[in-house]
Amino acid sequence: MTLKQYIEQNLPLSIRYQEQDSESLYALPYPYLIPSVKGMFQEMYYWDTYFANTALLMRGDLQQAKNNIDDLLHMIDRFGFVLNGSNTYFLYNSQPPVLALMVREYYDRVQDKAWLAGAYERLKKENAFWMERRQNESGLNRYDCEPLPQKWIEHSGKSAIGRLGFHPEGMTDADMARANHAAGESGWDFTPRMGWEVFNYAALDLNSWLYAQEDQLSYFAGELGLKDEKAHWENARDRRAALCRQYLKGEDGVFYDYHEVTKERSALVSAATYYPLYVGMATEEEAAAAVGVLPRVEEKYGIVCVEKCDKPGNYQWGYPNGWPPTQRIVVDGLLRYGYEEDARRIANKYCDLVESCFAQTGHLWEKYNVVKGNAEVVDEYEMPTMLGWTFGVYHYFCYLLGRECA
Repeated sequence: MTLKQYIEQNLPLSIRYQEQDSESLYALPYPYLIPSVKGMFQEMYYWDTYFANTALLMRGDLQQAKNNIDDLLHMIDRFGFVLNGSNTYFLYNSQPPVLALMVREYYDRVQDKAWLAGAYERLKKENAFWMERRQNESGLNRYDCEPLPQKWIEHSGKSAIGRLGFHPEGMTDADMARANHAAGESGWDFTPRMGWEVFNYAALDLNSWLYAQEDQLSYFAGELGLKDEKAHWENARDRRAALCRQYLKGEDGVFYDYHEVTKERSALVSAATYYPLYVGMATEEEAAAAVGVLPRVEEKYGIVCVEKCDKPGNYQWGYPNGWPPTQRIVVDGLLRYGYEEDARRIANKYCDLVESCFAQTGHLWEKYNVVKGNAEVVDEYEMPTMLGWTFGVYHYFCYLLGRECA
């Protein structure tokens, strides 16, 4: 079976429909895409869906792309925010706020203002969630979790310790449970960027996503003729950019995560370094600074999550792992600022890696070892086979490169 045949066979098998709430899954009004055909991840996930949705739109599957978006919008109606996933375990945390970008990609194709008006109202509620329940003293935002019921605290705390590989000194079960859900909300669970202290950081990726959300809300308000609201969102976006430069920008011109308690920036270069480029927040000089540190995260087979470091712990969002979404973020960020040669080189590396590993194993994978060029990764759990964003980014890069799907 070729990789193209594998995708065509498995993509329809990745659609689920949950008509009524069950003990473990929330109902959603429309069929939705899940990451894995079998095994782990049999529910809808928030930011995973964004990267797959782009490919669905490119393939002309507008209905399923819209279904996915409408299901996420439904979560805002029901819960007040988009859940990490449609499993009941995820009631206490969200994931990176990418829904505004999903709405924009679909709206650009259909120009349905009546639908956009409904989506816009829900996106305003999502923004309020982040601003009211996830804001730091600095005015920037953090990943965190809602208050956890007692039944989850021991389970989640032990899970975090097991995944990290050690018990951080002084951390209670409640602390570790909070760390587990906050890391899950970040999507980078876990990473040496923030370790088990995710909730103490103004996270570079989150504040980049929120910049993009506010930028898109401004655009949507303009499309809907809401001049005052358009100006409000422009001001919110520009205020965030100014705060990012105040707290997250290092003397080298590169953006980093900021610890709100110690008042120090991280020194680690990571794929998150390129989020300000992806969302268009960086200046030309800041983009050039990010390109200058590219050798610290670019390996033979792609972009590592975080440069090699000696931080204690077991981190699947660290070295030598490379995840599909971060490959796209780095590539698109570089393209946005005119670094086409670098972008195409990295995109080709990812496509080569996916095709090579498929030839060796007969599967697509959740993440890859971009140092060795295989699926021998640092794991916090048994790595599942994947379609989801792995297929999504591969399909997108093939289109970008004018490359045939193998």
